[in-house]
Amino acid sequence: MSVLLRKISGFSGLVHENMYRFSGWRFLSLGRAIERSIGTAHFLGVFTDTHAPEGSLDLAIEAGDSIMTHRRLYAVATARETVIDLLLLDDLNPRSILHQLRLIREHVESLPRRETGQRVTPLARRILQMETELATATASEMRGMELGDLAINTAELSNLLSETYLR
Repeated sequence: MSVLLRKISGFSGLVHENMYRFSGWRFLSLGRAIERSIGTAHFLGVFTDTHAPEGSLDLAIEAGDSIMTHRRLYAVATARETVIDLLLLDDLNPRSILHQLRLIREHVESLPRRETGQRVTPLARRILQMETELATATASEMRGMELGDLAINTAELSNLLSETYLR
């Protein structure tokens, strides 16, 4: 496992430090951000469920690689609202879904437009809608169903991306 982790880390470093910032890099970054958002939405839905076993919230923070950040921001033990706030709604946390959606929007805005005359593509419109919904949401509003819908909507971004650039 450590060999695999080392190779993945090396590839990630190569992408961030050496790859030219053109369309290929943007598509690679888009894929990573979409996958991270889907995975985070799924595990938040499971680990923050009211019927989740004890310790699930701590596991969610660990899976989100945000243990130290949680300790710094919240002087209390992990609670459902603090976990969701940090891993879903905190745009300063690079592991949060809102942060990932902002990255996705920035990458899409920088991609060349296939059709001229369109102010906002369906892909860009959907990203902006999702980002606005999350930016105005509160942690207490986000329940299992909303998190499941978020995972589905984020996966649909991949389909819109394909329709826009790969048809």
